[in-house]
Amino acid sequence: MSEGDVEARTGDEKARPPLPFAVARGRWSLPLRLGNLRADFGQILEAELESGRGFLWFPVLFGIGVLIYFVLPREPSAIALVLASAAMIAAAIRFRLRVTAGRVLFVLAAILAGATAMKLRTDLVAAPAVPREMTATVTGWVAGREARPNGGSRIYLRVAGIERLKPEQLPGTVRITLRGKMPIAVGDALSVVARLQPPSGPALPGGYDFALAAFYGGIGGIGFAYGNPKPAELGPPPLDIRLSAPLAHLREAIRERITEALPGERGAIAAALIMGDQGGVSNETQDDMRASGLGHVLSISGLHMALVAGWAFIAIRGLLALFPGLALRHPIKKWAALAALGVATFYLGLSGGGVATDRSYIMIAIMFLAILAGRRALTLRNVALAAIAILAFYPESILSVSFQMSFAATIALVAGYELFARREDRRLAHSDPGKWDLAGRLRRLVAGLVLTSLLAGFATTPFAIYHFQRAAPLSILANIAASLPIDLLIMTMVPFAVLAMPFGVESLPLAPMGWGIDWMTFVARKATEWSDGLGGVRMIPASALVLFAAGFLWLALWQQRWRFAGLVPMALALPVALAPGIPDVLVSDDAMAAAVRGPDGRYRILGKADDFVVVNWLRSDADPRQPGDPSLKEGIRCDPLGCTADLAGGGIAAVSHGISALLDDCFRAILVVSPHVAPAKCGDRATVIDRRVTGTGGSVALYRKADEPGFAIVTAYPAIRRPFMPPVRQ
Repeated sequence: MSEGDVEARTGDEKARPPLPFAVARGRWSLPLRLGNLRADFGQILEAELESGRGFLWFPVLFGIGVLIYFVLPREPSAIALVLASAAMIAAAIRFRLRVTAGRVLFVLAAILAGATAMKLRTDLVAAPAVPREMTATVTGWVAGREARPNGGSRIYLRVAGIERLKPEQLPGTVRITLRGKMPIAVGDALSVVARLQPPSGPALPGGYDFALAAFYGGIGGIGFAYGNPKPAELGPPPLDIRLSAPLAHLREAIRERITEALPGERGAIAAALIMGDQGGVSNETQDDMRASGLGHVLSISGLHMALVAGWAFIAIRGLLALFPGLALRHPIKKWAALAALGVATFYLGLSGGGVATDRSYIMIAIMFLAILAGRRALTLRNVALAAIAILAFYPESILSVSFQMSFAATIALVAGYELFARREDRRLAHSDPGKWDLAGRLRRLVAGLVLTSLLAGFATTPFAIYHFQRAAPLSILANIAASLPIDLLIMTMVPFAVLAMPFGVESLPLAPMGWGIDWMTFVARKATEWSDGLGGVRMIPASALVLFAAGFLWLALWQQRWRFAGLVPMALALPVALAPGIPDVLVSDDAMAAAVRGPDGRYRILGKADDFVVVNWLRSDADPRQPGDPSLKEGIRCDPLGCTADLAGGGIAAVSHGISALLDDCFRAILVVSPHVAPAKCGDRATVIDRRVTGTGGSVALYRKADEPGFAIVTAYPAIRRPFMPPVRQ
């Protein structure tokens, strides 16, 4: 470089305005100048984008588009969305060299792409649902089968015909619960008399919407069988069932071998860990696992996939390293990565898949491919690629607790790893490589377990509170206590147990797996006992979760110190979660029952309520009582025609099952609930929730007005139904 070039370059550097931040190093160097906020933030953004962090925001923007689709007041046109997305993408490409315009257009294009993908997915899976509750003979092919704790099973029947329904009214698949053990396999053609009903909506506004999950899962009806199913002559099953049948038969054979070697609850848990089917695990154990913060272990998730693939990689590489001639002349690390990828692929098929499992498999596949290419294996880019892949095929999964908690935990752990890895690198640079520090290694092992639990717990607790209205107070301690047996005894034995089955010696690896399961369930039971009555949280609004998620993503995905601005919306999420009022009355979607807040502030149950609905009502109020608790009927006055109760703020609430009781209650109650159609004049004297209200809006929450008589009414569904909502009841 000539002297003139040096002077010219120096002059250019002097001409640049000084940065208020040491952007490249990620720390402050000068105080922020309010007058230059736009320029300062622009320079930081440039540094972030140059380091590749902009790519991480594409799945976030895509997901925002998916969420916007679900909150639209009416169903959009697929043609309009496709054309708008294409036009926005073309505009983003056309103006890509104009920094501000190009980036704004890219953001809009990503959001529109998400909304478009969700609309196309909705149109693709749309299918009729059972029009009403009915008893009918159903014929079809078994597309899936799950075990039940009582020894029965639950089958997914691909419908060929339903008695009294026209072909255009037939749902694609119905889910039927069978009592007793029966030799039923995937691909069998059956005829069964069943009581069917459409998939139900949320038990209360804002609650879990099974109807939405069923719509995108292709399930158009649920119910139970009367008697045993019979074989039917329907010809060969559809192609997808024929292709999945061999793997399903293998899963069932593995289940039988597991339960023979580990009878009872231990075998059911082992089958859940190997095949992802939790149906055989008792409700008590599942409750203990959730209350202790170990519920994620029962569902095959990223943890299981990572442990199985990780141990396979270590074992194969260690085995190859035993042969010096092979290890010195060939890339055994790459060979081990390729073999471990095969193990992970087999485990994915065996587990039956799922959002968390798919996410982990995609990340592991990228990691092993990175090893094969000699690149860095674990980065947030891997997480973004996994999110893009899942959202592209199953965009509705962004609403599921599995997607949200899986990605939240993964983002927190990888971002935390990136931060603390730099600190560990500095420590190793100043340490003696020849010194064996056993105490230090043990301290770092324990610190790693604690840090992992803290990061994952911090990221997932708000989502658990929103979806389950519960936080596990002893989650960190339970996970630390159970982590080593899970890692070393349970998940390590999974591949060995499967490989040992052809030789008939699966009991050898399953025995230590059973010891680990015993310890895990012991920890879960003790943690549940010690935290009994604690951890319940009243239902929080979706806006609080959105604030937390926005702040969390801002904090985790950026590198510069402006990421700490994400702490602001995260902090605001707490008062927003505590701000909304609590319902005074909840009404079921069939208007047969209501939960009325009594003088002590707790709910009383009027009418005929399903236990599942009551559990959801109580859980939403952080009430630990169970449906059979006698206090739920305190102060309730009932006769064969209905029930009444005093409201906390004065007045009477009535649930009227008979027409004569309905007419009488209209004159003496300020709130009337009935599955019948109330007379028009009844609404002049009382707030009426009858069949017309619940038929249109589903379940109802009522809030007593402070400054005037009556109630504010909130329904689960709007008046204009979308395709993924149950049809309006006639």
